[in-house]
Amino acid sequence: MVLILILMASFPVRIAVFGDRTGSPDDNEFEIAVDAIVEMSPDIVLSVGDFVEGNGDVATACEDWDNILPVLERLTSRFPFVYTPGNNDIWNDQTENYWREYTGTEPSRIEEISGITFVVWDTSRDDCLSMDDLDLIENLIKEIDTDNPWILVTHKPFWFMSYEDPDVVSDFKELMIETGPLAVIGGHIHSFAADREDGVLYISAGSSGSTVWEPDPEHGNFTQFGWMTIWPDSAAYAVVDARGVYSETINTGEEMNLFHLYRNEMIAGRQLETGLESTVLTLRPVEDRTRTIRLSINSGNWNLYPDTLDIELMEDPVELHFTQSPEGSPYPSPVISVNMEYGSRNREMSFEYFWPVLRRANAFIMEPVLDGTASMGEYRGVFQTDFANPEGQPSDLPGTGFRAATDTENLFICMQMRGNSSISDDYVGFIFNSNDSFYWLRVWRDGTTKALIIPPEGDWEDWEEGYSIVIETEGTDWCVEAAFDIALLDPEEDFVGMHLYRVVDDDYATWIYPIEFDASTMGRIWLE
Repeated sequence: MVLILILMASFPVRIAVFGDRTGSPDDNEFEIAVDAIVEMSPDIVLSVGDFVEGNGDVATACEDWDNILPVLERLTSRFPFVYTPGNNDIWNDQTENYWREYTGTEPSRIEEISGITFVVWDTSRDDCLSMDDLDLIENLIKEIDTDNPWILVTHKPFWFMSYEDPDVVSDFKELMIETGPLAVIGGHIHSFAADREDGVLYISAGSSGSTVWEPDPEHGNFTQFGWMTIWPDSAAYAVVDARGVYSETINTGEEMNLFHLYRNEMIAGRQLETGLESTVLTLRPVEDRTRTIRLSINSGNWNLYPDTLDIELMEDPVELHFTQSPEGSPYPSPVISVNMEYGSRNREMSFEYFWPVLRRANAFIMEPVLDGTASMGEYRGVFQTDFANPEGQPSDLPGTGFRAATDTENLFICMQMRGNSSISDDYVGFIFNSNDSFYWLRVWRDGTTKALIIPPEGDWEDWEEGYSIVIETEGTDWCVEAAFDIALLDPEEDFVGMHLYRVVDDDYATWIYPIEFDASTMGRIWLE
């Protein structure tokens, strides 16, 4: 009885839940979140992972750790702190070892603090929830007394992610019912959502330091941290940002999932082509019910008709046909504003879809010399100068353009750029798709390069062979000429899929808007 009274006296326990920082880190928001947590003085701080932004580069990740640990120390020196690894913290064996060095913890482990047991489950390198994961979780749980308050924390909230195997998720939830955690918490999605099922609180924590371009509290998208209050038999959760405190009911797991699917899966526009008089947009159903979808279309330079539609979307996809008569530059390309209701509470959503444009360039068979210049007779065809800015409008970066050629063994790209003396950071990026992998090369004006291979699964790799570059500068102007092994790029139907862009400080110009790691929306370089 004395022990029970002592335990009861220690409750409630207040836990600040610290969300992701990666995916365009915003260090100002990150420090604001840290300051706010310090002021609220929780009993424990719980992280859901993704503190460092390495983009597959170990050295960059280590630099980021060195930068953020002094900021985190304002929390770790005051409060018990539970680290959880994210996919940007650990993506291979080397970064797992660095994780141990920087945090002093194992990726998966058990921690007991203030009468609460934290079961930390490492999902940094998991693509989906599997039966092996369930075995791992079950083995971790066997190490604890489940009659005492406990929380399962991980990075990836598979219980909310739409592409998971529903049978495995069901088995996961059955395990949670049997073992009885007060809460199951993840991050990764950068959007808050909460559900309660069979006495278990399921949470997806929003970001605490990554850029939120359009804050939207009603859909869980804003810089935030969680405030969880734990009693021996229950947990309450609130969401805190600089503008207010929100209850856990603002966004359910179902609503977060539907919001994601409608924005990313419902609309598929056939890439716009300048030589055609019509185009097609497909709407695919997401919910098992009829929804009215209202579309308002800003045609940009494409003169699409009709420009307003109300569509009843039922169980089958709907094809919408538009006439078009493009004029001049492909940018700005059409933007579709979507308005509709979704979910069991008939919440309203609105979002924009940027209609992709098919960009083409010819690489004629020539005899180019890799010397950093486009000399007479090395390249012919149209000089590609129509680039878009981050908003999809025509870019105003000075003099950015390129030409392509081939000698049948290599694809040559010669990109020419004007600059100015105030530019502190100026580089170009090439992204190719080959055999379901992406080959990503970045070249800076000073000759620095970063090259990565991004496979469909597994660790990112260094791209070390199959390309050569030469840079020539004249004053503030510069040119990068690159040769890529055509066999490595594995052309499909005599063309190579490619993104090409330029970044100058905080601005960029891209040949294809928007830039996505998606082969279906890449530009095409025809090997003539």
